[in-house]
Amino acid sequence: MSVENVTEKQVLEELLDLAPGRWFEVLDFIGYLKEQGSRDRARSGVRELTARDLLESRIVGLWADGDDIGNSLRYARRLRREAEHCRRLSQ
Repeated sequence: MSVENVTEKQVLEELLDLAPGRWFEVLDFIGYLKEQGSRDRARSGVRELTARDLLESRIVGLWADGDDIGNSLRYARRLRREAEHCRRLSQ
């Protein structure tokens, strides 16, 4: 199996091939990979943004005066549905 062409579907199929009693090992390994990624970012000098960083940025409130969204909850749900639909089509 080529590492460059691994799909989400393949990963899920392999997971489902494992006995459910071993899934904790998969989760443990995923946690290890995430930790390694955090360490790599720390070593490269890239720091993660804090909530304060985000609040102090100009991105918060960027669309506050916009009137094209209407009900934000309905808008967010629609975006999620559209994203899920696109994800299913690409599989």
